Amino acid sequence: MLTVLVTIGTARAGNGTHPRTPVKWEPVPACMTIVDRSVDATLTFNYTIPYEDLRPENAIDEVDNSRRHQFIGFCQWHSPQEPLAVWLSAADVETATAAGLVDAGSVAAEDILEENPAWQQCFTRVTGDDERRLITFAEASKPVVWDTAGLPAGPHVISGYTWEPPFNTWSVRPGVVKVIDDPDPAKTGPALAIMNRNEILWLNDSLTITGCIDALDGSTITGYWALTDDDTQDVLEWMTFGEDTPVSGDSFELMFTPPAPAIGESVVIKIEIVDPMDRSYTAHVLDLVDVLDVPAPGGGETGECSDGGNFISMPGCGSSGDASSGGDGSGGPGVTSMAGATDPTAPTGTTGDGGSEETGTTPETGDGGCGGCTLGVGGAPAALLAPWLLWATRRRRR
Repeated sequence: MLTVLVTIGTARAGNGTHPRTPVKWEPVPACMTIVDRSVDATLTFNYTIPYEDLRPENAIDEVDNSRRHQFIGFCQWHSPQEPLAVWLSAADVETATAAGLVDAGSVAAEDILEENPAWQQCFTRVTGDDERRLITFAEASKPVVWDTAGLPAGPHVISGYTWEPPFNTWSVRPGVVKVIDDPDPAKTGPALAIMNRNEILWLNDSLTITGCIDALDGSTITGYWALTDDDTQDVLEWMTFGEDTPVSGDSFELMFTPPAPAIGESVVIKIEIVDPMDRSYTAHVLDLVDVLDVPAPGGGETGECSDGGNFISMPGCGSSGDASSGGDGSGGPGVTSMAGATDPTAPTGTTGDGGSEETGTTPETGDGGCGGCTLGVGGAPAALLAPWLLWATRRRRR
């Protein structure tokens, strides 16, 4: 792993080693957003970027319209261990082929969203291919307007798409958008979103999974977990926990206590909600959950900060081992109406200067506190190298 990081950080000769710039979802979206089409079918949302990223004039290994952002809506979530297709269309593949970035015929149908059997009927363009935005602060300051008129009623997930072939990447928007045509909850199926992010569990820890729901009273949830490194399985082997837990209101909590096979492993987690009319919906935790095989450092209580020398820093702890007030990048179960009135309890997660409240850094200086420390490699934060590391180390064998 270290070799991969060093190579990416030092070899800057080609575009293939240029970290793709993600869409940054700040202010953190509300967990549940309701679009009532009997009032207005449009949804307006915002995003930002960590820094500007424009194609150099002398670039020789990029397509002419490289380094752009686009927005796509999906009818369902996906597991982080089963990533989305990296291409939107065959036309995009042809563009990259003409530029010499990929070999003709080397891209499988499952790697093209329009041709992937699992996704071709489950996505819609929020913004068109010809509307891809430059990665500049000026463009990111413009709201994105989504006309939901042609969508089926029900929950939808938004994701930002970084177009920079051949390594196009995704930035999933936290929270869920539920499109309804009638405020009667019986008219539309249940919706669910999970707001946990970047979870690391010490030995004997349990994880409280939190999120939001919009469903009929009497609905229940069931949790599922799966190992990510079982290469004997063609698909993830899901196991249950917290079966048929009753939920009500607009939020939920479900406890996950890792069983023995999960200790020392990375796992994926999802939760399914089923309403009294037997309609269901499933949401995934957006990141892998790492279950350590060692107790909390220093032998203290779980969650206690320590300077015990462990190479993994505890969430919420600064570099000195003291508790930090840095944000964790997660949003609360705030609810936003179609009109855009956000629950004031929902966190914003933004510093207002293009930097991240999560790390306390800015792209220009890279210094600051350590509210959620990241490893800097070659002048780029390790988070921006994640697409390559995810592809190289976590993608399931097919």
